[in-house]
Amino acid sequence: MPRNEIVTILAPAGAVPHPSRYAHIDVDGDRLLIATALMPGNVPGIYFRTDADGSSVPLADLPALIAQLQVIAAASQTEAEEAR
Repeated sequence: MPRNEIVTILAPAGAVPHPSRYAHIDVDGDRLLIATALMPGNVPGIYFRTDADGSSVPLADLPALIAQLQVIAAASQTEAEEAR
């Protein structure tokens, strides 16, 4: 007899989906996600997630990563202030 399944996909703990996020896939397919985080007490933070093997970012991409970290940090601060 066929079965029906319902699958729910939840956002990772601590991550608040935001368009400021930085997403990267390295040369062998490992993923990196950096996003805003809202920690207990509405404390703003930055959330990092990689695949089990980690993810490499080329040094040539480092200036863009650092710039995006500033954008993510500002977005996280705004989210924390709005949540208060």
